[in-house]
Formats: sequence, structure tokens, C-alpha cells
Amino acid sequence: MPGARWRGTLGAVVGLVLGVLVLGPALAPGYLLRYDLVHVPRLPIGDRVLGIDGSVPRAVPNDLVVALLSTVVPGWAVQKAWLLGSLVLGAAGAARLLPSRTGALAAAVAFTWNPWVGERIGIGHWGFLLGYATLPWVAAAALRTARGETGARAALLVWLVVASLGGSTAGLLSAGPAVLVLVVGEGGRALRSRAVDVGLVLTTGIGSAAVWWWPFLLAVPSVADPAGVRVFALTSDTVLGPAGSALLGGGIWNDAVVLADRRSWIVAVVALLAVLGALGAAARWPGPLRARSWLGVVAAGLLGLVVALVTHLPGGVDALTWIVTHVPGGGLLRDGQKFLAWWVLVLALAAGRAAEVARGLPTARHAARPMVLGVVVAALPVVTLPSLGWGHLGAWRAHPYPPEVTRTAASLSAAPPGAVAVLPWQTYRRYRWNDGTVVLDPWNRLVDREVISSDGLPVDGVVVAGEDARAAAIGRALQNGEGIDAMRAAGVRWVLVQEDQPAPVGTTPDRRELDALPVVHRAGPFAVHDLGEPAQIREGRWPERLFGLGVSLVTALAVLGYRLGTWAWHTVRSRPRRGTIPGSPPGGAGT
Repeated sequence: MPGARWRGTLGAVVGLVLGVLVLGPALAPGYLLRYDLVHVPRLPIGDRVLGIDGSVPRAVPNDLVVALLSTVVPGWAVQKAWLLGSLVLGAAGAARLLPSRTGALAAAVAFTWNPWVGERIGIGHWGFLLGYATLPWVAAAALRTARGETGARAALLVWLVVASLGGSTAGLLSAGPAVLVLVVGEGGRALRSRAVDVGLVLTTGIGSAAVWWWPFLLAVPSVADPAGVRVFALTSDTVLGPAGSALLGGGIWNDAVVLADRRSWIVAVVALLAVLGALGAAARWPGPLRARSWLGVVAAGLLGLVVALVTHLPGGVDALTWIVTHVPGGGLLRDGQKFLAWWVLVLALAAGRAAEVARGLPTARHAARPMVLGVVVAALPVVTLPSLGWGHLGAWRAHPYPPEVTRTAASLSAAPPGAVAVLPWQTYRRYRWNDGTVVLDPWNRLVDREVISSDGLPVDGVVVAGEDARAAAIGRALQNGEGIDAMRAAGVRWVLVQEDQPAPVGTTPDRRELDALPVVHRAGPFAVHDLGEPAQIREGRWPERLFGLGVSLVTALAVLGYRLGTWAWHTVRSRPRRGTIPGSPPGGAGT
């Protein structure tokens, strides 16, 4: 039976091959820009990246990780490494959880090639992928910790810190299953030991996340727009309805990123039969999912299903709305489909066990099954979702930023002090040089200074309000045909007008008023207007806002020190004493 490292290596190879097939043309030099997936040549390390600019920290600390890496290698290379590396890491972790090569292969395939991964890449939630990739590693470390294995607790805490680098959702995705596994634990473990382990996990998770929740609590408002409860609710992306879509790992709220195969009733039914067959095989024959120690992982998967479907349950919308409007940070529970990551891990384990049963391992009831049957079972995720291949059939393509973009960004970064406002006042853009793909406005990442832009999210005729009070004030003024005075009051000096973007009524100030402002830079369709030196330039409360970053840094260093300490102690304890033969009893050299 192959060791865990060997199976992990097999899973990494599978993840690499499938990752290349999934991303396809997106791996070419250039930037995959779609929805929230926005990377730039060099992300400046400013207040926004550190999470101390007063806004709600949406990409903290993952933007900081990218900013640090982009000082060494090009930003496009960082983007590819993050996306592909997450798929490789996740596949390797999933493969290690199964005891055989066949099971490892099937688990790695199922964990890499599924609707959850495709829809999250499609909508650009790149930070989520790191939390997803660490899930099997966290689960394995939590299981070992529950058994009391040496060094397992330190490894678990390290993985929680790694997951937190992906941002708020990534940290939450990893910590949830860890707590459930430890609470269930092994039958003979003392309650006190479980409580200590759970306490350490919660302390590490909360401390690692301080870099975003501390500035979040300082931002105003501290609660999310309740309109997002319905807007971000799981939808039916198959003919099987919300429950069937969730059972297969999909159902993201944005129909535009749903993979084409999900719309086919034939493919949906085949996928459902494959999932039910895998779950049935895992439940019927002895294996991981039937072991007491794995009950926490299964419970996490079922909890993920419930959270994803909560808005479709009686009273679910009202309950979630109350949480979102009364509990700071409750907005994390919107877009509940992301919690299906826990369920996808269960499906990967079930797929691995089903492949083992089909292959005819000694633990299966029926012996001598042909190898080809195990391979067919392992390949079912790919067969039932072929459109995920080659970058969603070529839709995910990388493009370089045109020279006029980089020149304008450099000009604004070098300009005298003052914030930048971006017009037309819209959250998302479509650029011809990016194949007209919808992408979040990239200028607050391109420019090395404060950028104020629309942060409201329009979905199906409903606009989910953002959290920036200054942006809201500018938006209201523009709706009234004004805006220049509101920009000046917000500390704006530079107005970037993107003339290649549609400008509906209410997204730009009066044209005569705008044309009266001097143009200090023009490159292609980008014009920069000067409002004059602002009356005041907003300054951050540095000591107060840096507190969260400091707590996260101290937590990471403490966990790293603990891990190194346990490793050193274990190494010293396992080293044979002088004069003894390795493997002999501690009391003497043996005979």
C-alpha cells in the first residue's frame, strides 16, 4: 500500500495536469481578467492593500501576498502560480486521504475538476481557492490531532495560518471543518484535550484573521446590505433544482459564469447518478466515510449543504437577513454556495472510495474487478463536465494591459497628492482589449494612491449597496446631475474618465462642467482631469488600524515558532542515544 507522501505526489501530478487543462489559454503570459479576478503588473503596497485605508477590506491579506510576490516576479506570473498552485495543492491533499493509488487518483480528479472550482474561477474568487486547497490538509491534520499524534496539532495550526492568507472566506472555509473534526474526535479522548485543541484552532483562526476583521469593525457601516441575501442566494444551475444543483457542487448566484454542461439535463442526470453511486459505495463498504474519526468531515459537508440551501428553507431568508443586518461580519454568510467546498471534499472522498471498490481492493465485497472500471469511475467528473476543459472552452484567456493603461496608471501614481475618482461611475467594465469580458474596475490596483470608485453591485436589476460612505455620496450626487463638488469634498483631485466605456445617465457629472476642468494627461481613451488641490487630504489613523495586522503577524510567528519547536523536540527525542543500536530498547544496546 503506497505511503501518504507517494499518494500526495500522485495527487500533485494529477492536479498539475488537470490544472493545465482547466486553465488552458489563461496560463499564457498576460492577465486573466474577469469579474473579481483582477491582477496587475505590480500591485502597490499601500493603505488599501494593508487594510488600513478605512474601507471594508475585501482582499486582505491576499492582496498583500500578491503585492509582495509581484516585487520579485511579474504580476501575471503570480496570478498563474496562485491559480495553478491552488489546484495542485488541493489535489495532493485530497489524494493523501485515501489509502490506495486508485482511490488517491479518483479523489484528486474529483477535487480538482468539479462545478465549484469552475464557477469560482469563472467569477474570479481567486482568494477562495487557497482556502479550498487547504481543506484536505486541514482535515488530515485535524484527524491526526484528534488521535493525539505527535506534531499533528502544530501542523494543523500552520495550515490554518496558510489558509488565512487567502482572505476572510478562505480562513473560514478551513477553520469550520477543523473545529467539527476536533469536537467529534476519537471515542477515547478526554473532553479536556478536545477543548484545548478547539481553543487553539479558534485562537489561531481569529488571530490570523485580525488583519481583516479589525479594520472591518472600524469601517462604517459594519453590517452588509440585506438586499444581498436574495441576490447572492444559491440558484438552480441544472434542471435538478436548488437541492440537486447543490448536491452536485454547483449553483452559484451569477448565471453568467455557469458552465454550459450544467444546463444539459442528460449530463445533470448522469452526474447525479455518479454522485449517488459514489456516496452509496462509500457508505456501504468499510472506508474513511464510515469511520468514527471521519464523522466531523462528513458533518462539515452536510453543514455546507444546509448553509448553501438556507435561503430555500422555510424561514431561511428571514433568519439570514437578521444575521446580516444585526451581526457585524454576518455578510460572510451571504453567497452560501461557497460553503459547498466542504461538501465537495466529501464527494472527493466518496469518489475515491467508489473507485477503490470498483477496482476490487481486498476491502471490497466483490473481488477481481478490472482496473479499467476503477479508472472509469475516477474519470467520471471530467466526463460529466467537459466544458471546464481548456479554460471553459477557450473563454478564459490572458491579455496584456495595453500601453495606454500602464502610462495612465504611472502618470496618476506620480501626480501631486489627492485621491482619484474613476468615471463613468460603475463597478464593472468591459474592455475591447480584454475581449469585452466583465471585470471589476482595475484602477484601484493599478494606481499607487487612493482611488474612489463605485462599489455597488448591480445584479439582475438590484443594486447591492457598497460600504464606502464617500463613494455613496459621490454616486448620489452624480444621480442628481452633479458630482464635482462631492468629489472635492471626498478629497478627490484627479478624475479619470474612461471614454471607451458606456456612460448611462447618472454615471458622469454635467459634461460642460467636466469639460471645463483641465486635462493633464491623455492616453488613448483615458483622460485625467484636475479638480485642483483638495481642501483636505484624508489621513489614516495608523496606530489604530495597524493593530489587526500586528495581531495576525504575531499569531503567524507564534504558530511558526510552535511548529519549529515541536519538530526540534521530536527530532531530539527520536535520535538514538550514544552507544545504542537504532531500534533497540532505550535501556541498552540489545543482544
